[in-house]
This record gives sequence, structure tokens and C-alpha cells, in this order.
Amino acid sequence: MSEAQLPDESARRVPSGLHGLDTLLRGGWLHGGTYIITGSPGTGKTILGNQFCFSAVATGGKAVFITVLAESHGRMVKHLEPMRFFQRESVGKSLHYISGYATLKAEGLSGLSRLIFRAVREHEATVLVVDGLAAVEERAESRLAFREFLHSLCVHNSLAGCTSLMLTGMQENPADPQFAMVDGVVVLSAELLGLKSVRGIEVQKFRGGAQLSGKHTFDITDDGLCIYPRTEALYTGQPDVVPDPQQRLPFGIPGLDQMVGGGMVAYSSTLVFGSPGAGKTLLGLHFLGEGARRGEQCLYYGFTETGPRLIMKMSKVGLDLEPLVAKGRLRLEARVAVETLPDALVQDLLGLVDKHRPQRLFIDGMEPFLKSESIDHQRASRFITAVTNELRARKVTVMMTQQTNNLFGSELNVRLEGVEAIIDNVIFLRFVEMRSQLYRMLSVMKMRESDNDPALRLFSISSRGIHVEDTFESAEAVLTGQARPLEPQRKGKKARRKSLPRRRNRS
Repeated sequence: MSEAQLPDESARRVPSGLHGLDTLLRGGWLHGGTYIITGSPGTGKTILGNQFCFSAVATGGKAVFITVLAESHGRMVKHLEPMRFFQRESVGKSLHYISGYATLKAEGLSGLSRLIFRAVREHEATVLVVDGLAAVEERAESRLAFREFLHSLCVHNSLAGCTSLMLTGMQENPADPQFAMVDGVVVLSAELLGLKSVRGIEVQKFRGGAQLSGKHTFDITDDGLCIYPRTEALYTGQPDVVPDPQQRLPFGIPGLDQMVGGGMVAYSSTLVFGSPGAGKTLLGLHFLGEGARRGEQCLYYGFTETGPRLIMKMSKVGLDLEPLVAKGRLRLEARVAVETLPDALVQDLLGLVDKHRPQRLFIDGMEPFLKSESIDHQRASRFITAVTNELRARKVTVMMTQQTNNLFGSELNVRLEGVEAIIDNVIFLRFVEMRSQLYRMLSVMKMRESDNDPALRLFSISSRGIHVEDTFESAEAVLTGQARPLEPQRKGKKARRKSLPRRRNRS
């Protein structure tokens, strides 16, 4: 076999066994590579190393986990038992735990090197984890001796085809020579923002392969470390699918469908924003219900109300969702987003979209996606752009809601500014106070790829659902929430003042 025909062992990838980490590594660790995992105590380094070992033995590999710490293996295994990846039957057979603390203390770095090399050889290990590299550095006679230890470890494991992780505490100096000697460096962190701790992971170096750069978030759950790549870093391409004005998706509300040219443009994105209680959720469920009645697959994704509660509430305003849910045309998915990471929500949402293939999607509340501790102002627009592009690529017509933080006033206090440049369509709902009564007002502020009626219209909510009135011509300054009746025209001209319609019962 010629040199050109030899298999490129360095190009082989070894799966990490961690949800999301292989995405950051573009496929996994390089076969035979040596990597440093660094981070403060409690950030999850030991769990990461054990996940890697159990993942390897689950696919037929063999692993050695060497501790250079005083913690006993029995105590560590006890902490790992609740994790779903832990398989006790593998311990002592295909996964071997070895303590190197006594050897390091008695024989120094040379003795520890011999222990590691012998363990890899005798157990035919394809995976090696050394937990406690900082303790090795402390025991080294000199910095040169420590670097020589690392160099010999990298060379030996590469020749043996053993992929290795070195776990150590947080290093203050990123230019430390030890980082230059290994094939990659992964940094784990935990940052306290208010009362919440947000865990982060960053691949600072990955020799011989591309990686998803920057900082990403992760959780530690019963599944171990679950890593969620930044949405805007993961989904960077422009979708081939474009909005199709020839296909319309109506609301089933005659007055509103007339305003939007027969319905929303297929594969477009729509933001419904407005005051609390203005009817945003009801409008979105009208949109889903009409689609489900037409035989389309529809998905609701919300955070405040469960499916049964939505079915009960909608039945009181003339929307019978239960038969549509029973037929499988409409799915109601609710999540508790108290401590959930925005990128985790996106992965969950896209997983549901891939599974159920909806034509219509209603996201009831963008606030959990825009949490200030994870989504800063500069990131928000890129995040929303990536989400809407990815949904469009899946041929989904999406509607989402965002709440303004005030009922009345001349200013609109919203979480995401500049949204009009990102979203295709914008519908505005608001309360109007006039003549000692509250009225609901609706306006289609923007529609791409479509003509629309920009008039302000009153709408009401009754036992028959939403009803959109004729053009609201009887007041000015409506958008401020403090409407003023129009003055009658001067003498000699026909008055054009139009009285307000009778107000319907509100839900």
C-alpha cells in the first residue's frame, strides 16, 4: 500500500459522548489527541471525563480513568450513579479506575508516567482521562520537567491511538506553555448573574480541525453535561426557501384576513406585539385553529398555560380546539422557562418542528428567548434572525408574540428593539381609552411581499371569538393609548365624524 493510500488516522473523530459538544468540535475529538479540560471547582470537569469514558465503552472501546487526587474512587462512583450514562457493569471490565496519587507522591512524575503507560497498554485503552493535572504540576521538580511529562504523554498516546483528556483547575495564564503542547484546550466556567448561575464552555484551541468558536452555555442534568451551542453561531446560512405571496395562510377572521390580503404569506415570520391582555394569544390560536381545520399540521409553543387550560379558555370564546388536538392536527406544547437557557429552548423547539413537521407555528411569548442574562442587546437581533431563518428553511410559517410593558402611554417599552428590520410582518394590538371606556385596537404595521391595509381598527372578543370592526375613524392619537374624539368639521362642510361601535363583551 502506497503512502497516499494509507488511512489518515489523525482525521478520525472520537465522539465525546456529550450532548452538543461534538457540534462544537465539528464531529468529536481527533483520534489519538490529547486535550486539556480546565475550569474552576464545580464546573463539571470530572463529569465530562466520565461521560467520555462511558460513551467510549458503550460503543466497544476501553477506557482508563486515573485520579491524581485524594478523593476515593468509591466516593466518585457514588456521585456518578444517579447519572443516566453510568453503567456499573462496565466498571472493572471495560472501564478501569486507577489511583495515581500514591505513585506520584512516592516516585514523582517519572513513576506516574510509567503507571499511565502501563495502564494504557495492559487494558488496551482507547480512551484515557487523567483527573488532577494541577496536582501533577505542583509535584513537578521544575516547569521543564512538567512540560516534558506532558510531551511524553502526548507522543505515547498518539502512537497508541488513545484519545486523552487532562482535567485541571482554572489556569490564570492562557499563554502557559502547557497549552501549546496539547492538541486542544476546553474551558468550563460558571458565572453568577444575579441569583442565577450560568455555566459556559469555550473551545479555546483545537489543533487539526475546525471548531465552533466563542462561548456557549450548558447545564448539568441527570444526563450529565448538556451543551447548547449559540444559536446564531450554529445556524449561519441563508435559507433557500423564500416567502411565497401566492400562498396565503388565513386567520379565519374575516376583517383581519381582508387587512392582510387574504392571510399571512407562506414561510414568513410575524410578530404580534401589544399590551398585556390585548388578545395576542387568542389571535395566535385563531391562526393555528384555522390551519388545523384546513388539514395543516400546527404547533403551539408557549410558557404560561398548559394545553388543557388553553383548550378550556378557548372554548369560552368560540374556539373548540379539542377535536383538532384529538386528530393530531394541532399540538399544544408548554414549557416552564424559569431557569431555562434560551439556546436550549431553541434546540427543543427545532426538535419538535423536525418531529411533527408543522406548516404553522405559534410561539406564545418571546421573553424566555430574550433573557437578559444570556441574550444581551447586541446578540438579540442575531439570535432572532438565526431562529426565523432556520424555521423558514424548514418551511414553517411562524407567528410569535411579544408583550409591551405598558397598557397606555406614548412610548412602547419592548424587550427587543429594531425588530421591524428582522421580522417580515408586524401586527400591533393595544387598548384605547375613550369616553370612559376601554377599547381594543388592531393595526397591521408592516407586511413584506404583500399589500396590506394599514388602517387602525377596533376589534372585540366575545363568545364567538375575535371580531374586527370597520376602519377606526372617530378619534386621533390612537397609538398613544389616549385617543381624542375628532372635532366636527367647520360650518359649510359635511361632518365626517363616525360614532364608535357598541362595545362587545370582553373575555
